[in-house]
Amino acid sequence: MRRAHPAAGLRRRARPRRRLPPLDRSPHRNPGKLRNPIVISLHEGRTSESLNGEWQYALDAADDGLAKGWSAATFDAADWRTLALPTNWYKTEIGDFFGTVWFRRTFTVPASFDGQRVFVRFGAVDYYADVWVNGHFLGSHEGMFNPFEFDVTDLVDREGENVVVLRDGAPRDETEYIQAVFSDNPLSDDYQRHQAKAISQIKGHMIDAMHRPGSMTKFRQDGTSGGPWGRVDLIARPHVYVDYVKLFTRIGIKKDWLGDQLDKPDGTALVSADVTIVNTTGRTVTTDATLTATPKTFEGSSAVSAPRRLTLQPGSNTVKLVVTISDAHLWWTWDHGSPDLYTATVAVGDDALDVTFGVKEVRQDEPTGHWYLNGKRVFLRGMRYITSQWLSEGTEQLWDDDLHKMLDMQINSIRIGSHVEPDRFYAKCDELGFLVWQVFPLHYCVSDSDDFVERAADMIRDMGQMLVNHASLGMWSVFKEPEIYLLPDKPNNYFRLCQILKETLATVDPTQWIHLGDYREGAQNLMIGGVQPGDIHLDEKVIEPQIVEFGAASIPVLETLKTFIPEDKLWPPHWDTWEYHGLFYDLAFDFAKIELGDSLEEFIDNYQSYEALVVKEQIEFFRQRKYEPVASMYLYYWSDSCPIIGSGLLDYYRRPYKVYDWMKAVYTRVLVSLERDVTPYVIGREKVYRPGTSFVAKLWVTNDLEHDLQDAAVSWAIRSSGGEVVASNALTGTIAADSVKRADHVVWAIPADAPLGEYRVELSARDAEGTLLSDNFLDFVVR
Repeated sequence: MRRAHPAAGLRRRARPRRRLPPLDRSPHRNPGKLRNPIVISLHEGRTSESLNGEWQYALDAADDGLAKGWSAATFDAADWRTLALPTNWYKTEIGDFFGTVWFRRTFTVPASFDGQRVFVRFGAVDYYADVWVNGHFLGSHEGMFNPFEFDVTDLVDREGENVVVLRDGAPRDETEYIQAVFSDNPLSDDYQRHQAKAISQIKGHMIDAMHRPGSMTKFRQDGTSGGPWGRVDLIARPHVYVDYVKLFTRIGIKKDWLGDQLDKPDGTALVSADVTIVNTTGRTVTTDATLTATPKTFEGSSAVSAPRRLTLQPGSNTVKLVVTISDAHLWWTWDHGSPDLYTATVAVGDDALDVTFGVKEVRQDEPTGHWYLNGKRVFLRGMRYITSQWLSEGTEQLWDDDLHKMLDMQINSIRIGSHVEPDRFYAKCDELGFLVWQVFPLHYCVSDSDDFVERAADMIRDMGQMLVNHASLGMWSVFKEPEIYLLPDKPNNYFRLCQILKETLATVDPTQWIHLGDYREGAQNLMIGGVQPGDIHLDEKVIEPQIVEFGAASIPVLETLKTFIPEDKLWPPHWDTWEYHGLFYDLAFDFAKIELGDSLEEFIDNYQSYEALVVKEQIEFFRQRKYEPVASMYLYYWSDSCPIIGSGLLDYYRRPYKVYDWMKAVYTRVLVSLERDVTPYVIGREKVYRPGTSFVAKLWVTNDLEHDLQDAAVSWAIRSSGGEVVASNALTGTIAADSVKRADHVVWAIPADAPLGEYRVELSARDAEGTLLSDNFLDFVVR
């Protein structure tokens, strides 16, 4: 008899196990003229009409809706229910349904569209989409993040009512899940660690990752992200229109012929635009085109190119436009300058389109892995981020809250790992000055078939075109973890898929660094006590420049835990249920060595306390090695993507873990920290000394500021639990800009008769005016 699924917190429904056919274009699916979707077209600022709101919908579990005539404009859908779009249907009454859902609504074409062409645009549909307007099949699309649209000018009734129908297929991927780890733990077989053999859908975190519904169990695809989660719009464009603009900027360099003969910035910037223009008139059109760069976030004059005379053939035309900004303001991360932005206006004939951009250059020094922004070396204090497992939950307010908390934590870089956020999120990063490292939506265990390579290459081209103009976009990865497989027969993704994806993305963005995938090319995961043993000897570990993941897991507060663990499975823990919801038994008790304790509250406190300590000490360790070799570091994650036992600073409901305040205290731009003189060097554990021995540690000062700190004061004091200072020192000097320095040796010869108990080393750094720059501590025990 099949055992009942213990994870009552997720809504599980019966669903077909077979995969939805990949958008068959056979004649029975194509009652009208097939129109290939226009995938990445700029639409911001166009005359538009929202089609968001109430749509009728019906589940198609048997996948026979087409045969029943559901695509027809005359079909009577009176018995269909209604649902507000955009949404991920998991968040609605539909729940965790895998399969096909049909959506339809009527619309009229606004009078403001008169004399213009009409397009229907879908911002994002997860995962397979077919679209009809007035019964005419427009075409199909695959993907979960990339927008697409169709020209419906000749199909719509401008005087009457029209019908748009969307067939959205989000099936469970047919990959086989195989138990990959055989551990001596209390988990049932289905809840041991399983691994997909070869996923065929390109959904990254949304289909297969650690901290998502089903976690690493046999059920790890649960929590579907299916649905039309991006907005739906009618878009108007003229008959000759600017379809797409790809911008590149270069900081002006000129050789000093009359001086020292060196190449130097000359204060200018060169802006070049690849402009795609569509001529739908059916005849050759001659017109002028100009490119204007206007300051958007600061006062200044515009730069306007000379008109370029164009002869546009029917169809798509691509031309180059160039303009020089004489007194260029550069885009910087918030901590190195101002994130100044411009508006590029591309005018072609009677049409004009605006695109926001920034003048910047990001370069990685290949031998060292160090990052240079506009020629200046910068250290990246980073954070991995995902809005939610269900991206329709992203709002302006949510992003504002998250990003301003990150500013308060002095984070300057964000890594978007194996998904693509909505466009407004990147726009906010542009405005606030966060440098973004974007990872294509591939996480684990995908197929390396020729078909998969082709489909993924098309999507990564879309991703590049969607994001390349954002000032915040600084670097790319084509795959999260292409070689993380626990099965013996591994797909050859690193040397097949990743290479093609890099080549394809480079055709869109040939200027910025493209990473083939973790963990090569100087990238490293060091989640000590998380996915690596907590007792790892760091003194024996080779450290790489890019720490793309560090951190640890933990258990959220009891209020949050009760939202997804049923009451009868909370205590004592029902381990299958807890594993399904992200505990990872082996990692918690073998790697982190968490004490269970005598109550649920004690267990939560034990895990949160360990996470806080080990994350703090990871940060200190990496920043003590700034540029030797560490160039960037990204905590895994900002917030949990769903209600789960996760690894965020905040849980899904944005309630903080204990680690939040601990990390905030050591992610400051100036940090004073200790490195104990012990072998082996283990972090995150209780530090025990015996009477008659010595406490010895190096005192490091890390300065991420771009200016020297003259007459800075650094002090330390070892204080007993009773408040007695048993050793101390204070020193004053200059802390160099953008540096790390061993400033002192902390030594206390512990007397043989020293009181037993807890001691704390208190550390501080202040500037010449006495302003506190860093306030830190290290606890140890004498016994």
